[in-house]
Amino acid sequence: MKTVLADARVEKAIRRLKAMGLNVKVLQLNPNEGFIFVSLESFARLVRKQIKYPNVKVDIESNQLVIYVWRKQR
Repeated sequence: MKTVLADARVEKAIRRLKAMGLNVKVLQLNPNEGFIFVSLESFARLVRKQIKYPNVKVDIESNQLVIYVWRKQR
């Protein structure tokens, strides 16, 4: 019998996450349980790419994704 992480639907989800540019790791606990880990740094990069505003900074602070935007003062 296939493991949960070898299920076609789960494998496809992992492929999609990787195709988005996310750093993905998997851990099989047993045939019926597993974890999919996504690094916060890769998630922050993905979010940054989606924000088209020129003055933006994306950081991770205290387990939160912080998106800072600003407008230059004259």
